[in-house]
Amino acid sequence: MNDKTRTDNVVRNMGVGTFFQILSLVLGFVSRTIFIHILGSEYLGLNSLFTNILTILSFAELGIGNAIIFSMYKPLATKDTNKLKKLIKFYKKTYTTIGLIILGIGLLIIPFIPSIIADTPNIKESIYLIYVLFLADTSISYFFSYKTSIISADQKNYIVIMYTYIFKIVQIIVQLVILYFTKEYILYLILQVLNTLITNIYLAHKSDKMYPFLKDLGRESIPLQEKRGIFKNVKALFIYKLSSVVLNGTDSIIISKYLGLVVLGLYSNYYLLINAITQIVSQILNAFTSSVGNLIAIDNKEKSRKIFKELFYFDMVIYNVLCICLYLLFNDFVTLWLGEKYLLSNLVVLTIVGHFFVNGAQFAGFTFRNASGNFRHFKYAPIIASIINIVVSIVLAKYIGLAGIFIGTIVARLTTSTWIDPYIVYKYIFKEKVREYFFNYLKYVGIILICFIPCYFLSQVIKSVNFFMFIVKGFLLVIISMSLFFLLTFKTEEFKDLKNRVTFLLRRVLKRG
Repeated sequence: MNDKTRTDNVVRNMGVGTFFQILSLVLGFVSRTIFIHILGSEYLGLNSLFTNILTILSFAELGIGNAIIFSMYKPLATKDTNKLKKLIKFYKKTYTTIGLIILGIGLLIIPFIPSIIADTPNIKESIYLIYVLFLADTSISYFFSYKTSIISADQKNYIVIMYTYIFKIVQIIVQLVILYFTKEYILYLILQVLNTLITNIYLAHKSDKMYPFLKDLGRESIPLQEKRGIFKNVKALFIYKLSSVVLNGTDSIIISKYLGLVVLGLYSNYYLLINAITQIVSQILNAFTSSVGNLIAIDNKEKSRKIFKELFYFDMVIYNVLCICLYLLFNDFVTLWLGEKYLLSNLVVLTIVGHFFVNGAQFAGFTFRNASGNFRHFKYAPIIASIINIVVSIVLAKYIGLAGIFIGTIVARLTTSTWIDPYIVYKYIFKEKVREYFFNYLKYVGIILICFIPCYFLSQVIKSVNFFMFIVKGFLLVIISMSLFFLLTFKTEEFKDLKNRVTFLLRRVLKRG
């Protein structure tokens, strides 16, 4: 596959994903506003708690999906249909089993639900019924995802994104109407489950049309030796997956246990925005993932290294702007949106944004490690991260409250994945010392801090007294933070490479127009 085709796929994945994520974000805020005014903070807290419990349950997936998708890159590049059929058949059998396991474990958790809620919620519905609906929503996708995996591996994830968000937007609109007129939370959740089922059935049908050979997978299975190779990766991926679940999924449980559902409800409003922005950025950055896998599979080391540095630079450009704007605008936005009684302290906001940065800054290392199939090296490091996260979060939660929980997660990431992923990439893919990466990491952090200083003083001068002033303030912060970053890095090779790539894309778009 040539650079032109890869670039086209990246642009499609990025453009479609970003557009629908932003549209979904807008509707999500409308939905959250109505949800809060009709049902209140306790329902928000319960929503967040059950979502995180089921995120933890999803570790039963073990990382098999990533391992199998990695195995698809080469047969897709060489058009080996027979090999693909065997992999998809294996994927189907494995994921059906996983779906049943998640459903079974989820049902076993039901008797323990009251013990992880600090205060009994003042709601009319059964918390057990609510939990079962969340469990059904999580389990359903495992019985269909084997067919959509090939679309993602084939660098056409924009198709999955487009239809997923079309159905999601319809779901949100119908949910809002139902909630407004009936005020019934159970109906709200049933619609969510139905949408998940319909979306997965449609995408499975779409996959059959795109890849007709999926309709008849035949009787052949992948060789035992190859299964062993996949499961070797799975063993390592399981630990990474478990770590990710602990790092991302336990915060809400710890908040619920030690600080209560009301605090969890307040945080969930901030999480909604952080998660939405993370999803938008992920749509932009994940557009590169399958193309990176294709590049590593068939191209040379030097080219991969150049793309890695460019991707890392691009990542820092994005997180420079987002982190500065988030910290300086977060409480302004929540005040205008919901009111001052829903605000969290500046310290808590700083730790939320700090975790957002630390998590996002490792994207290049994470992507190249995953796309190259380097799942086994340092496979026990995530266990250490999980232990650090839980221990530090619980201890600090008792002394400094909500901020302590996020500090625990930051510490866990900084001491493990922040340096391990790039180390693996440089050692096993580029065959070079990793010091270049860490020098650039520290350099970019320093540049971001320099960019923050004038932005902070601007934010003190311009007050967000209404949404118009909020938008003006946000626009100026974006311009200043981005301009300063480019000004301080315009002589680097990464800036020149990114500028040339953007210029190339604009020319192609204009030519087509």
